[in-house]
Amino acid sequence: MNLTNVTALIDGEIGRYDLRGLYHIHRAYEIKRQRIQKLSKIKPNTSRMLLKKYSKRERNKARDFMHKLTASIARGLKEKSCGAILENLKGVKRRILNGSKGMNRKLSKWNARTFQFMLEYKLKWLSLPVKYVNPKNSSKVCPVCSGSMASYLGRLMKCKECGFVMDRDVVAVLNLQMWGEGFPQRAPNEIIGGKGYVCL
Repeated sequence: MNLTNVTALIDGEIGRYDLRGLYHIHRAYEIKRQRIQKLSKIKPNTSRMLLKKYSKRERNKARDFMHKLTASIARGLKEKSCGAILENLKGVKRRILNGSKGMNRKLSKWNARTFQFMLEYKLKWLSLPVKYVNPKNSSKVCPVCSGSMASYLGRLMKCKECGFVMDRDVVAVLNLQMWGEGFPQRAPNEIIGGKGYVCL
């Protein structure tokens, strides 16, 4: 799950769910907060009231966006009678925070854990299974030979051992599905389909 999309492997096909709308909600309210904060020195009470008002609106709009998206995903998985393998992102923001204002600002717009929580309870309500897998190095391990992968071109990764080249997000979902289902490391075309799970 990135800032602007969720990559998934479903029935052997790669799909991407667009999160740009969610990102833009946070960005729009970030701009509003910056304007309101300029009032804090001359109108502190007004500033506090406005910040509270718009923070609530931002949360409501973000949650509405995620509720609709996760409901759509859950319905699709119910039709296929399959659950989901998700990245275990517990504590990820704390690990990534590096003191950079730019990175911290981006992370404030990342609702990965809330997204997963909403999707999980919808899937469980539909009696569909959910697994969490440690995503460490999932985009850096070759899904074909288990070799080490390195950045190649743009978002592509290339295996140093066998030369396999693929988008980093696709590499990650292939590995997460294999790890989540307990498959040995093997070529992607052997593991696609799996045991009734999709990987997000």
